[in-house]
Amino acid sequence: MGIAPNHSSLLPETTNRISRKWSGRAVVGITFICLISTLSVRFYSEPRLGIGTFVDQDLRSPRTITATDIEATKQAKELAKQQVTPIYRSNPEMDTNAIKHLDELLQVGDNLRISSGNLPYVDRKILSDDVQRYLRRISNLDWSQLQDRANKLAANVNNQAAIASFINRDKEAPSIALAELTLYKINALPQDYQKLINTVTDIRKAYAITQQKAAKGPEMFRDRLLEMTNEEWEICKKLTRQALIDVQSTGIVAGLPDDMLQKRLTNLSNLPTNEEHRAMSISLLSATVKPNMTLDYVGTTERVLKASESVQAQRISLKAGDLIVKGGEKITERQFVILDELKMTQRQVNLNGLILMVATTAICFGIFGYANQRWQYLLKVKLHIKDLLALGIICTGSALATVLMAPNMLVFLPLASVSLIIGSFYSSRLALLITFLTSSLLALAISSDLLLLTPIVIGAIVAAAITNRPLTRSHLAATGLLVGFLQAAVYIAIALIAGATPPVLIAITALQYASGGLISAIVALGAIPYLEHISYALTPFRLAELANLDRPLLRRLVTETPGTFQHTLFVANLAEAAARELGADTALVRTGTLYHDIGKTLRPEYFIENQMGQPNPHDLLNDPWESARIVKEHVSGGIKLAQKYHLPEMLQAFIPEHQGTITISYFYCQAQKRSNHLVEADFQYAGPIPQSRETGIVMLADACEAALRSLGTETTLEAAKNLLMRIFQARWDDGQLKDCSLSWEDLDRIAPVFIKVWQERNHGRIKYPHLADKLDPSGSALPDHLCKPKDSVTAQIQKAISKKIALK
Repeated sequence: MGIAPNHSSLLPETTNRISRKWSGRAVVGITFICLISTLSVRFYSEPRLGIGTFVDQDLRSPRTITATDIEATKQAKELAKQQVTPIYRSNPEMDTNAIKHLDELLQVGDNLRISSGNLPYVDRKILSDDVQRYLRRISNLDWSQLQDRANKLAANVNNQAAIASFINRDKEAPSIALAELTLYKINALPQDYQKLINTVTDIRKAYAITQQKAAKGPEMFRDRLLEMTNEEWEICKKLTRQALIDVQSTGIVAGLPDDMLQKRLTNLSNLPTNEEHRAMSISLLSATVKPNMTLDYVGTTERVLKASESVQAQRISLKAGDLIVKGGEKITERQFVILDELKMTQRQVNLNGLILMVATTAICFGIFGYANQRWQYLLKVKLHIKDLLALGIICTGSALATVLMAPNMLVFLPLASVSLIIGSFYSSRLALLITFLTSSLLALAISSDLLLLTPIVIGAIVAAAITNRPLTRSHLAATGLLVGFLQAAVYIAIALIAGATPPVLIAITALQYASGGLISAIVALGAIPYLEHISYALTPFRLAELANLDRPLLRRLVTETPGTFQHTLFVANLAEAAARELGADTALVRTGTLYHDIGKTLRPEYFIENQMGQPNPHDLLNDPWESARIVKEHVSGGIKLAQKYHLPEMLQAFIPEHQGTITISYFYCQAQKRSNHLVEADFQYAGPIPQSRETGIVMLADACEAALRSLGTETTLEAAKNLLMRIFQARWDDGQLKDCSLSWEDLDRIAPVFIKVWQERNHGRIKYPHLADKLDPSGSALPDHLCKPKDSVTAQIQKAISKKIALK
């Protein structure tokens, strides 16, 4: 989608086409060479004796050397990492939650005790605590028999000394209960004794009901709670709460084994001394204690990295003639480093690897070229030379980053930024295609680190799938978070399946993968503004900025040509609705439409929408050739204005392509009346015809705008559609739409959309009373007599009619 020359000469047009063709080939060729040069780095000087190579004879040191012992260095680094003490940080919120949880449990205990009647429920001078416990839990039959025996004993025994001796003889609860009940019956008034019996009876009922509730409640309250006195319960609550505060203050590490936590609680010294009460306190603490020490991953990672970096490289000394690799064995990593320092690895150019890389890259370019030529509709994009240049920069940059970061920094590789950038500029389908092709080349370039590359490739593919010209930059930031989480999850899954990596190292590496996703979003957000000045395509973010009416060109359109601006808004509404119906780029269509008639600001008075009832300058000219030249100038002049204000080429294309090469028929007909020797090209726009669906839609919307304005409210939908289809047919027959991928079926879908927009613009309005129109055109302020209730108004009208009849 480019700008054609303003003249119609065939030679310059052909020359420009050839120039564009060779420019495109040059961009592709340079990108191909850059990718090959970058991705083939490991093949330029590849050792013939590499790690894992089988040697058939002994390899000895030709001279005395001190080399790096890579295996010993790795072991030292791993040991330093494992010896690092993790950093934890406290979470006061967990302490608050633990205390809150304990208070809730204690409140449940309080409610159960209140429901059961508490203990003691009568004065201890009357009944001891043990007797009160006993009387609550015996059966109704035993309770009745106990009362009968107390009554008989109180009637037969004449002195209290006999009962006291009876108590001393038998220490069992039934005997003590009988004795205490009998003594109270003998010493108390009958009504007080009966009150005691009634109180015990009521408590027994409440106790039975509460036991059923306690059986369904917290386990620690089922056996001990109701048997405690009020004093014991309060002491237990106070000690348990203080013990919880003490335990939380010493710190509870997340993941602490249950047996260790239980042992820690059991050894607390400030718990109740009674074994049953102590057991209940421990149960309460077990249920409420919360881990309040969480691992500081960032701090621990920094400490681990510092510990690893602080380890100095381990060196090994070899004398001349010392054995390095024994014949019949494979070269280890440690031996390879020594051999490489001695220049015994026989490094040379790997021609097979280079040929494989060149062939694979050529295949990828072939797939991309075929897709660009044959699948443009599927990919939803038409690439220009500048787009190819931008894609070349993106792919070469990703290849260079991969080579530089592999293998040690590969986890931070921002490959997903490629998907985010391409998806923002073009479409998710093109982003998926290029991501697949680029990933295959990167996998070949670093074949020894494919396992490390897998999470990054998966994250990039997901980013490409969900990034389809997003309207906000926050989408890229959110996608970066998702990619980071996904890369970390995939790595953890691979590490767990492999089962050979320590958990701490898994956590650290997973965080590094997650940070790679965030880096991808940051790189994409930072690179897009620069690539927007290189590529032909524009992101929706840039289009939204250019559609701001405070931009210099649009502000000039609003202030200097208000009629053209209103025309532009209606065309924009029509074109945007049609683009949405056909699945075209609505943001591009709307922004492009705002600029399509910007050339009318040069001589606004020569366009009827800006004349505002003033004399038509074309009538004064009385020269159809000159008038046609002035009208055509709004295209050529618009292009010059757009170039002066550095409007992107993608938007510049809307200026000539919305008119194509149509004939200015009004002045052409006038000229035919005056001369028989006419050149129709003098009355035709220079073009080119629309090269994309977006500019084709704007051409149709611009052509139909005046026709739709002329339709009255009484026009039927069928008549309106017939009118639009005649306009479409004229453009179709004139060949204006042959290069823009619009089919006749698309035109048939556009017509109802245009009519719907026209109907919404010309919707019916409520007809307010004429007097209200005089006072307030909106009808919001009506005279008082029109605002009175209907019955009142009717009465006044009838009264006025009666008065007129009387006057007559």
